Amino acid sequence: MFVRLQNGFFEVREIFMFENKGKKTIVSKDGAPTLKFTLPGSSNIRDPAAVLSAPIQGLNSNNVRQSGTEIFSTEPIALGTKFVVLFYRLADEYGGITVQRPVTYGTTSFAILPEKGRVQLEATGLKLDTPIKFQGGEYESYVSAIPVGSVLRFSLKAPDSAGGLVYFYMALGAIFVLGTGGAVLIRRRRRSGLALQVEREEIIRSISELDDRLAMGTISTEEHENKRIPCLNHLRELSR
Repeated sequence: MFVRLQNGFFEVREIFMFENKGKKTIVSKDGAPTLKFTLPGSSNIRDPAAVLSAPIQGLNSNNVRQSGTEIFSTEPIALGTKFVVLFYRLADEYGGITVQRPVTYGTTSFAILPEKGRVQLEATGLKLDTPIKFQGGEYESYVSAIPVGSVLRFSLKAPDSAGGLVYFYMALGAIFVLGTGGAVLIRRRRRSGLALQVEREEIIRSISELDDRLAMGTISTEEHENKRIPCLNHLRELSR
């Protein structure tokens, strides 16, 4: 599970590797699914459900149906290895979220990979492993074996989620000491600084998304350059 933070959402890319070691292709019987996936839920009060953010890779969309949090596929599974990739997002909230992910398929080599410096992960039973680089990004690596039928629980938050309280109490202190006029001035300055920071992060995320799309082959090199260069120029202007 690769986890990135983008525009207030934790963007998850979950990669499954299945291996058919039998002697024949596994086929659906009377419409029964050959594969089943369950999307996780979170502690976000207003928006707890995970939502698919891109078509499922490795499966023909004609063979896929979704019912609530469950995704079913009737696609035949040939001998050998098959990769399936789910793209979904979970809404962040102040202080982060706790995620519950039902385990449909047990494995001895499960890994959660939060984006280094952007996503903080807290989970029991997972061992910190060597960081990895993937499609231009760097990710921490937490590994474990997970049994079928279990529920994996972990917490995700942005690096500044916990630090928000510090700014809150600083603002209260400024209001008490300086009065209404001083507090208004502080809020204006802080909003201006935060606005620039948010704008910079959005541009950086846009550039990263363009690079990912180029690596996945969903856009041409020409389109990638045409969209990436203006983003870089704008980023330089904001950094002056």
